[in-house]
Amino acid sequence: MTEREIRSQKWKSRRKRQIRANIQRTILAAIVIVLVGISCHMISNAQSEIEDVSYKYYTSIQVAQGESLWSIAKEYRDAHYDSARDYVDEVVNINHLSDEDELIAGQYLIIPYYSTEYKR
Repeated sequence: MTEREIRSQKWKSRRKRQIRANIQRTILAAIVIVLVGISCHMISNAQSEIEDVSYKYYTSIQVAQGESLWSIAKEYRDAHYDSARDYVDEVVNINHLSDEDELIAGQYLIIPYYSTEYKR
């Protein structure tokens, strides 16, 4: 073999190693990007689950003139109840009311509500 052929062969060998190294770096970078993406997605899901936590509380309200359980439900009910009927039924049970229409202006009622804020 001539010196020129030896140099050419060394150059080809070195070039193949460089190409292999570049491919390996590219694959490694792609794997890192995928793992970082998955991690970020998992963290954001975990944070949104934490933020979605609601606590049930009770408060007292005074019934105003002309108010009904339905108007109270319209004001205080949220997505935790499937319907206004469910909310009204719970208020009736909590306050031991025998009839939904037995409200008197000035009367106090205990009503449920939900909050994402944890209160001690």
